[in-house]
Amino acid sequence: MLSKYFEYKTNSQKFEEEINSLISELKDKRVLIYGAGEGFLALNKKYSFASALNITGISDKKFENTSGEMFEGMRAIAPENIPNEEFDTIIVSNEKSKEIVKFLQNKLDIDEEKIKTLFVEEIPDEQTNYNYLYEYNFDKTLPKTVKKLKNKTVILYGAGAFLELIKKHFDLTGINIIGISDRRFVNHEENEEFLGYKAYAPSEIAEVKPDCVLVATKFYINIIEELYYKTLKGAKIKILPLVRKPLWTLIREIWG
Repeated sequence: MLSKYFEYKTNSQKFEEEINSLISELKDKRVLIYGAGEGFLALNKKYSFASALNITGISDKKFENTSGEMFEGMRAIAPENIPNEEFDTIIVSNEKSKEIVKFLQNKLDIDEEKIKTLFVEEIPDEQTNYNYLYEYNFDKTLPKTVKKLKNKTVILYGAGAFLELIKKHFDLTGINIIGISDRRFVNHEENEEFLGYKAYAPSEIAEVKPDCVLVATKFYINIIEELYYKTLKGAKIKILPLVRKPLWTLIREIWG
C-alpha cells in the first residue's frame, strides 16, 4: 500500500517537474535503477523509465537470488552485483532513500555523485513524520483541536522539524498562537522567532499567561509532566498535546 507521503509527493507539480528535469538530464547516460517495489511500479506506469532512459538494469533486495531475469522490461540485478555493472548514474526510486544511499556508498563504494534520489526531503525526517501524522489521523483531529481552542490564546511547545512539517502541510491559522517555547530558547534574543512565532523560554510561559500550552512534539508525555509539575506548577494554564494518540500507544511509549 502506497503511503500518504508517496501520494503527497508524487501528486505535486514540483515532483513532476523534477522527474522530467532528471529524465532530460540523464537521457544520454547509462542508468541503473534501485528500488522495484510498489512505489516504483506506480512511477514507472506514469513516466515509462525504460523507454525514456537508457536503463542498464534494475536492482532491489528481492533480486538477491536473481540472475539476469527481466522485470518490467529491465534486467534484474542483485544488489551485491551492482559494482560489476556498467552505469553512469543510479536512480533510487524508494521514498525511504537514506539507508539505500548509505548502503550504496558504504557497502558498495559507489561515488556519491553517481547517485540520484527521486524523493528529496525538504525538511529533516519529512517522510517519517508525514506518515506518522496520518497514522494518528492528525488531519481529522486537528479541526477538533482548533474548535476546542477557539478564542483561546496558545503557546506552542517544541521548536523542531516535526512542528515545521506540521505548519507546512496543515492549517494552524485557526489557532490563536501567540508564541512558541522550547529549551533551546532559554537564552533567546529579544526578538527571536521560529516559524514566524515569537520565542519564549519555558520559564517565561507563566508570565505570558496563555490559556493553553500545546505540545507540538511526537513524544510528549515527559514534556507534559515537566510542564505540569515543575515549569507551570500552580499556573492555571491547560497543557495539551497537538497530536492525539490512543491511550494504549501512550502506555507503550511510557513503558517502552
